[in-house]
Amino acid sequence: MIRDFAQLSCNIDQRPKKAKTATPISFNVNDAIVGIQHYTTKDNSIIKIKQSGLYFVIVAPQIGRKSGNISRYVDIWLRKNGEDIPNSNIRANLYHGTSKDVIVNQSMIPLFREDELQIMMSVETANEGIGLEAIKPKNEPMIPSVILSMRMVEEYDELLEEEIFKK
Repeated sequence: MIRDFAQLSCNIDQRPKKAKTATPISFNVNDAIVGIQHYTTKDNSIIKIKQSGLYFVIVAPQIGRKSGNISRYVDIWLRKNGEDIPNSNIRANLYHGTSKDVIVNQSMIPLFREDELQIMMSVETANEGIGLEAIKPKNEPMIPSVILSMRMVEEYDELLEEEIFKK
């Protein structure tokens, strides 16, 4: 049986307009998707869960900047149902105006039917073009500004949902 999964990406640059402000990351391409809801129109930052389960989520943004010569950071973290997920943030420093890198954020997270998952970012300063870059090398495939892969590892039933949320 194929477990629910998604492979999403984005083929445009994403550079926050405000410094130190949570900004949703968009995904405008559904490379492959089964059992998870994601629209490439409307608010394409929202991934909606259709089946409760434990999910493995990997986000790989292609980060870069356009100018500046002082080390600056970009943060990437997960948000569920409008709330930041504790201990899900990663930070990368870009050291000069032509810095580029791929960073990885990964999590194992219980998600329940109708939960909404978003990947968020913020940048230290907004006037140096820091953010996610889509790159089109000559005679090679596109380098998306971000790739997200997620897969259900284990399905939850209603009784397990109740047990997890007992306090």
